[in-house]
Amino acid sequence: MKTFKLISFQLVDKNDETIQIPFIDALIINKENEKNTWLIELFIERTYFSVFENYQPQDKFPVNVIITKAENDPATFLVNVINSKVVDEYVSILLEGTLSRSRGYAEQLLGLLLDKGLSGNELLLAFKEEIRTKKNKVGRPSKK
Repeated sequence: MKTFKLISFQLVDKNDETIQIPFIDALIINKENEKNTWLIELFIERTYFSVFENYQPQDKFPVNVIITKAENDPATFLVNVINSKVVDEYVSILLEGTLSRSRGYAEQLLGLLLDKGLSGNELLLAFKEEIRTKKNKVGRPSKK
């Protein structure tokens, strides 16, 4: 198993809305097994727990995470909640899932900006800014 620091966590909800979930601490573990399973543990404020309460243990949903360094591209995982534990005003959430073999972040971002009607120099400037800051919220993994 290999453990990595999580830098950013975004949940893509049932309406394809991306929700940035701030956390106190988080990590991601590659179990390095035959199923290519990963574990994500988030330690969040209790107020953000409501986002996860809508999911049953069998419900799988996409999340976008940035691992190790802020300049890394987001990786998309298809996960489900396997455990949660309330600790005072905080909640520890354990997710299990697999890395999505979807289109890369840059390709998803370009599609999103084109969908917004951007073109030419406006598209180029927006793309450069979004790639630099990684603040854009890309959607669900491709079904291809």
